Amino acid sequence: MDVVLRAVASCRSIAAAPTLRAAVLFLLLAVVHTWPLAADLSRTLFHDDVWLNAWAVAWIAHQLPRDPLRLFDANIFHPHTGTLGYTEPLLVPGALGAPILWLGGSPVVAHNVLVLLGFTLTALAMYALVRAWTGDHRAGLLAGALFSFSTVLLSRVAHLQALHVYWLPLAFLAFHRVVTRRRARDAVGLGACVVGAALTSGYLVVFVTFALGAAALARAPAFFSRDGVRSLLQLGAAAAVSLLVLLVVLRPYLDVAYSRPPVLEAADLSTALSSFLASAAIAHQETWSGGYLHRAPGVLFPGVVTLVLAAVAIGRRRRVAPHGTRRMLLAAAGIGLVLSLGALTPVYTWAYEVVPPLRGLRAVNRFGLLVIFALAALAGIGWSGFAWRPAYRRTLATAALLAIATAESLHAPVTPATFPHATRIHELLAASTWPGAVVELPIYTRTGRFHYNAKYLLASTVHWRPLVNGFGGFAPPDFDGTAHLASAFPSTLAVAWLQEVDVGYVVVHADQYRDPRRLRRRLARLDQRRDLALESTHGTTRLYRVRRQKSRAMEALTPAPDLSQLRFVNAPAAGSMLRASDGLRQVFAFQSPDRFIGYMEQRPGPSHVRLRLPVAMSGRFLDAVTGAVIREVTVQASAATDPPMQVDMPAGHREVLLDLQAR
Repeated sequence: MDVVLRAVASCRSIAAAPTLRAAVLFLLLAVVHTWPLAADLSRTLFHDDVWLNAWAVAWIAHQLPRDPLRLFDANIFHPHTGTLGYTEPLLVPGALGAPILWLGGSPVVAHNVLVLLGFTLTALAMYALVRAWTGDHRAGLLAGALFSFSTVLLSRVAHLQALHVYWLPLAFLAFHRVVTRRRARDAVGLGACVVGAALTSGYLVVFVTFALGAAALARAPAFFSRDGVRSLLQLGAAAAVSLLVLLVVLRPYLDVAYSRPPVLEAADLSTALSSFLASAAIAHQETWSGGYLHRAPGVLFPGVVTLVLAAVAIGRRRRVAPHGTRRMLLAAAGIGLVLSLGALTPVYTWAYEVVPPLRGLRAVNRFGLLVIFALAALAGIGWSGFAWRPAYRRTLATAALLAIATAESLHAPVTPATFPHATRIHELLAASTWPGAVVELPIYTRTGRFHYNAKYLLASTVHWRPLVNGFGGFAPPDFDGTAHLASAFPSTLAVAWLQEVDVGYVVVHADQYRDPRRLRRRLARLDQRRDLALESTHGTTRLYRVRRQKSRAMEALTPAPDLSQLRFVNAPAAGSMLRASDGLRQVFAFQSPDRFIGYMEQRPGPSHVRLRLPVAMSGRFLDAVTGAVIREVTVQASAATDPPMQVDMPAGHREVLLDLQAR
């Protein structure tokens, strides 16, 4: 009995712990601000980034226990490897959500739990920072709420990585401890924060790095003493080890090495600065901020409560937080403000050349997060300076201020819906023993509706087969060509390419095509084919199995081509032998300097293609279904200054192959 009483007393002491109370409060606020998301965690926001992030979290949980060394070889953009590098890593949120998936939860449930957890942990990290600096539990609560439930985060509920920004306040806390305490474990903690940020989001690690750089400049005088040199060495060691770890773990991102030109999101400085007056909160949007919201590149208004209390902290002479903390926060806010303006200032242009990770950023106004972070921390410091006696009055005042801040930051309710991302077709793919990757059609190019591919990623969590489709912040350079080629299904040449890249199944969503009747006519002609088989239908969705047997037309090509070694062309681009066509529904080709293999689908009436060949070539027209030879043909070479050579299509054949080889 005595043991039980001690256990109960222990539980009571834990429940009374300020940090636990803070976590519960922040979780409740997260539920309020995202309502009705928590009412049914199986529903999802109808947003492509949500589906992408839900897939990424599920992939991490799927791959970690199976083959962690190949974690970045995700099942998208087949046949490429390292494809997790085309989107945010989300390794930390993925690890947090993995237990939910291992226990049988769906990717959507795991994602929604991580949304609530991101808000909660971010607020809790800010709480820890301000409480450590001021010793004030209530000030920490207020700062955590002002930062985590600001308009800049609440307007990005669909972007999971944008909510898990707890590494930023934790990194500031570790940095300050390195400078003041000069302990090795604090330097290790700082390095862990930078690595954690990098394993969460590419944007976040850039923000943390620049914020810490600004903080170091603000505390530069502290490094001139003997103890300061020791702190500097610890910071340098932490930076070196962190960089080494990141180079090893995040090597796929270096391999991708995707870069964008310097970003100019606003036409002028006033438009860019208007982001700091734009808010998606109901109280501001429907009163004075609506005009700014529609023309600003981002929403970065800190909130009235934040601004007032931050001004109090800046203007107060009496020091509440440790020496140098206000300078650090103001420096972080300054660098965030300047960089959020993008190429409108020379600072960003210079940083773009010096800091390679900046070249991958698309929305530089998100640097404004540093401004919101600094002002929220200053607001907590400002609130801690007010003395209320007795203590319960201070508690009541804090509760009232939290209520005001919550009302001020409320956004329109989120609208989750049931999204049937997987069908019986995907369950059949999971059960099938037939090997090979999957392509889902229609497939969307980077220059088209690229984000439409996200639903296929989420569906792939049912079977985890390699997927030709893909979506992310970037894509392989040849993805558009791959998408155009896969879209040529069920042409003989396209199926031959699918066979070469080890695609075993094709899922055709007929209701998603602009001309479903034409698609049905094309699919109805597959009875004579031996390279394809209709496996199953579900509503308007069809599942085709790609057989290993070559089509008769491809067997008629001599010598047998290796399409993976040839260049795909479907337009008169630089180096393309295919220059123009007339009277054709579809035309594309594979080429090399001494061979041209083209597929042509004709409309009724005369048709032709125009070719510019580097050398004279001769060959044959073949029926694309039966492989029967239609006629011999010779095409002369033509220089760049000469008009392309016209080749007339044989009449009476709907689909033909043109196989040309150098003499």
